Amino acid sequence: MSRQIQRKRFYWLFNSCLTAIALSATVTLMPNAHAKLFDGPVDRLPVLERAALRNGQVSLQGENGEYTGRVLVTASMDTVWQVLTDYDNFEEFLPKVTNSELLEENGARKVFEQTNKVKVFLFNKKSRVRIAVQENYPQQINFKVVDGDLESLDGTWKLEAVSPYPSAPPNQVLMTHQVNVEPGSIISKSIFFDIYEDILKATLAAIKEEVEQRDIN
Repeated sequence: MSRQIQRKRFYWLFNSCLTAIALSATVTLMPNAHAKLFDGPVDRLPVLERAALRNGQVSLQGENGEYTGRVLVTASMDTVWQVLTDYDNFEEFLPKVTNSELLEENGARKVFEQTNKVKVFLFNKKSRVRIAVQENYPQQINFKVVDGDLESLDGTWKLEAVSPYPSAPPNQVLMTHQVNVEPGSIISKSIFFDIYEDILKATLAAIKEEVEQRDIN
């Protein structure tokens, strides 16, 4: 009888140890699994850029005509898309744009013309560009200049839904703007790029403001 009791105690202790180990492994592994699930488009960015975006700031990387800008907006994907494709009304909310007009529409391909006015030292300079866009609703818009005062301009708008935590419905959109631009003979390249970078930052901030305002209304 004593041996049977000892065996029962041994099996009880052995099973208890296994249970404790299993629970410990579960507690240890769960945070990592949770972290892998929480791998949204903002979380994949560098820490400083991530923090800036979540604080409502514009992120702009690049130089000499090759740029990547990002901004995080609290709105629906549809509202962001409506603002980015509001070609007839860009002058109402985009800085330095004095006129914008949709000229052609053929399904997802559209062409619009835009006039800008910028101050260079003491002078105001106007530039005109005609841009063809290819829309891929609701994720991406490709654009390319087809006529005007710039030597070249092409790039993309990319939209990604952002959730506050895993499995939650998205409540924000990460907008990524990639662009390559060459000024042609408007002004010197160094001056042009300085001005363009400032305008690009202001444009991203203005789009964020317009999107969030429309989403409230």
